[in-house]
Amino acid sequence: MIKKEYKIENSGYNQGIMVGNNEGEINVTLQQAVKMPSLISTVVVALGNVCSSMEMPSGNNDYCEYKPDDKIEYNCVIKYKDIIKYYSAYHSTCEKHLNAYDDSNIRGKAKILRCVHEWYMEAKGDVLLRNRNSEKAEMDIVRENSDNIIDMVKGRIHKCVIDSHELMLMEDMELGIACFTCYCFMECKILEKPL
Repeated sequence: MIKKEYKIENSGYNQGIMVGNNEGEINVTLQQAVKMPSLISTVVVALGNVCSSMEMPSGNNDYCEYKPDDKIEYNCVIKYKDIIKYYSAYHSTCEKHLNAYDDSNIRGKAKILRCVHEWYMEAKGDVLLRNRNSEKAEMDIVRENSDNIIDMVKGRIHKCVIDSHELMLMEDMELGIACFTCYCFMECKILEKPL
């Protein structure tokens, strides 16, 4: 419940080297509280606004189970290895916010994830284009550039959130983007599924 006015009172005796002696009451009155949205929710809404006009093709989804460690190893992820493992704990939170967004925006979750996957394919294509004269196999090139590819997709997510002008602290925004990027990795929208 949000009240229009909050009061905090603190009576006591405070002393120290920096303050000296400070006695009496401290009264603080806030006229209006600003509700800060959930950091992942804000990321989801910002991406939903960008991806909402995307057409969804009818097709089959390839659902095969894998372990996150297998995907990290298969794609030779180094820089993001520990980050993915750490933020994988937020997978269910991201899923919850995407499902809530999907409830009010038809196929919103699928559009957002498809949008992120297309950004991955573009980033992968850029890396392959830069290495087109290489004699290495395509997957070897992806493996050598996996962290750079994640950076590129994360940068696109970051740009969408910044461009949305949602009220959010920079630290919260970075945390939300990190959690959501990890979620997209776990959902196989970024990098390749282990064979």
